[in-house]
Amino acid sequence: MDNEAGSVEQALNGGDVHELLRVWEDFNRGETWREVSVTGSDQAREAAAHFLSEVSEVAALEALRANAKAVELLTARRWHVVKSAREAGATWAQIGEALGITKQAAHDFYRRKIEEQEKYLPDLHDTAAARAVLDD
Repeated sequence: MDNEAGSVEQALNGGDVHELLRVWEDFNRGETWREVSVTGSDQAREAAAHFLSEVSEVAALEALRANAKAVELLTARRWHVVKSAREAGATWAQIGEALGITKQAAHDFYRRKIEEQEKYLPDLHDTAAARAVLDD
């Protein structure tokens, strides 16, 4: 159990989105099997008990922390993928559709990320390449 707790803490303190998603999924699988252990048939409860004996125990607040950090990391990396999609010929409308937002919202998100990078990371940012994909 201490090793499991350490693994959860390690995931929460690290920056690996896969580990964060593992924590999130461990919590959700545990919740599902705990429900089965209460409401399922004898055979289902037996399967649930077996699974729960092998799954990492994750607290709800740990799962929420993992979710928030994973979303933060994925959103932070989104602009790179938007740039790649534009370089590959995708329109702002297609990008917006893929993200479930309008083309204007997608364009505005990307433009804001460029501005943030110019402000906070001017020496590590290729402004010309980033801005080249802004125009249709």
